[in-house]
Amino acid sequence: MTHNETLGIIDIGSNSIRLVIYEMDHDGAYRIIHEDKYAARLSNVVEQDGTILRHSLDKAITILRQFKATCEAYHTKLIRAAATAAIRNAGNALEIIRWLETETGLQVERVSGDQEAYYGFLGVTQSIDLADGFVVDIGGGSTEITVFRDRKRLHSISLPIGAVNSYARYGREDQWSEANATALCNEVIEALSEQEWIRQHPGLPLIGLGGTMRTLAKVEQKRTQYSLPVTHHYEISGEAMENIALSLPHLTSAQRKKVPGLAKDRADIIVPGVLILRTVFRMIQGDRYVVSGAGLRDGLLRDLMAEGQPVVPDALKDSIRNFIHFGPPIPENRLHRVHQDTITIYTALQGSTPDPADARILYASSMLHMAGKQINYFRYPQHSAYWIMNASIYGLSHRETILSAIAADYHPKKRTPQLLHKHRDILKDSDERHAHRLGSLLRVAEAISRSERIVAIQAAKENDSLFQMQFICAGEPLLELSSLEEAVKDLQEAWGVKLSHSIQQASKE
Repeated sequence: MTHNETLGIIDIGSNSIRLVIYEMDHDGAYRIIHEDKYAARLSNVVEQDGTILRHSLDKAITILRQFKATCEAYHTKLIRAAATAAIRNAGNALEIIRWLETETGLQVERVSGDQEAYYGFLGVTQSIDLADGFVVDIGGGSTEITVFRDRKRLHSISLPIGAVNSYARYGREDQWSEANATALCNEVIEALSEQEWIRQHPGLPLIGLGGTMRTLAKVEQKRTQYSLPVTHHYEISGEAMENIALSLPHLTSAQRKKVPGLAKDRADIIVPGVLILRTVFRMIQGDRYVVSGAGLRDGLLRDLMAEGQPVVPDALKDSIRNFIHFGPPIPENRLHRVHQDTITIYTALQGSTPDPADARILYASSMLHMAGKQINYFRYPQHSAYWIMNASIYGLSHRETILSAIAADYHPKKRTPQLLHKHRDILKDSDERHAHRLGSLLRVAEAISRSERIVAIQAAKENDSLFQMQFICAGEPLLELSSLEEAVKDLQEAWGVKLSHSIQQASKE
């Protein structure tokens, strides 16, 4: 048995020091197998002259030693440690790096502001299937802003303004005064005033990285009682974020700690974080906020894995490839065959190829409908639905995630109506009918693929109510025809057609 390699990424940030350990196979597929963090808040230990003293690094050094020991326990082939704003902006940055390397045995990269923006951009483009947008990464000691078009980075800037150092300058009182809040916002505006590109791409989404954005997403999800507790690719309207930015500064620290979704250790720095975010959103004239669960660490990994070709061309396909490589032993060609057949049947019934959203749903549900076997073979369709909804699959919106899960576990009389009802806050009014159509397609495609007897299919809609399928077979398809009996009933009811089928023997040439 070939053992996979492990790789450790350590992000020495201005607020937290984080460790992620990835398992990687020989084809480059990967998954997270360990994650840890410690709120070191290095931005708070910067002296008035801009330096950081050796004794102020004691906790950081202890944590880095522990993280290194964890990596060694997982037999990591490589540890990549990267230091960002608090260290790179310190007056004695090189001395700090030397201290850390001497005391821990790690090799520490001093990541520039432009590099940090680039790595954040890589993290976004491998996890969200958006062609255009602004990436905004609010850390403890800096904020990186990048605009991209057609998944290509156009401009980036790194501001030495973060949630921790801004709190130190403006937020020492229990409640934020109007003057201090305005002063912070004005500092951001002034820092961006000479960047003409900031205002040249109105109407794009602001894709937020980091703890500030994830925390704000959790607050909004709690407020709206959102039915899917996943922050990756969660969207927040400009109006909703404006309301949060107006309310949080006027609460006392004790009151903020009681806000649902707001972790107590972020009750102080969430205010400067949301003020910075809201100010940037206004300046870029964004249309909505989108949360990315992937960021700097994912970008560092991507940069290592695909140097020279770093941007993932298709976030969804890359994410699903990773699962298949580490998932249950299912023949991948069978999954691709199911997907191909769903597209064939959909196109014949609909009279056109799937639109981009339906194409993503059909691909995800086809490739992942057996994912639940990783948990338990019995009742695996239900496990598959749960896995799809909770695994933060890259490249899917939350609506697409729910519809993919419903299709993978299509059960029209019970479980499907339950999921439709539970997630009505995410789905469109038309999605009830749509879910039944997509789910019934997948059931038919699954039945056709029970064995390799049916080697190809042809499908055509003769009129509004008659749908014909021809199976090209290498032998008698007993298993397939048996499974089709129930699946055909669901498809006929969902699409309002009567299905007939014929069998043709495949040529032996």
